[in-house]
Amino acid sequence: MKKTLSIILLLSLCFSFSACVKSEPKEISCEEIIAAYKDAGYTVLYHGHENDESYHDLGMYCCFEIRDPDNEDNYMYVNRYFNEEDAEATCKERQFNPILWLFFGIFGEWRWLHVKCYGDIEYETFDYRMMKPLEELTK
Repeated sequence: MKKTLSIILLLSLCFSFSACVKSEPKEISCEEIIAAYKDAGYTVLYHGHENDESYHDLGMYCCFEIRDPDNEDNYMYVNRYFNEEDAEATCKERQFNPILWLFFGIFGEWRWLHVKCYGDIEYETFDYRMMKPLEELTK
């Protein structure tokens, strides 16, 4: 009985360690994100910075603004960086920031900014439902 229990315990321990393995985010191009949002009915304003040296200092590869045509108050910014560290740093800087909330509130935007990061992509919006097409791409 002890051998059976030890084997079961060992197997459950192995399964729990394998569940903690972090998978690499899949590569998503700016064009794929734009296509997903256009297919969902959003308006996309694209700003490619591949050849603009001033944006290379910021670490940005491309960025774009996505607008909801049904509600002009709903918009989303997506920024793609050259590496994951810059995207994660921007995400941490802007997430749950009361100073940003107050700054946007002065201009009548009393909503909380939802910020997420996936690999080298950082995205933010006031309406979390706008994140759905991008999160579908990440699956």
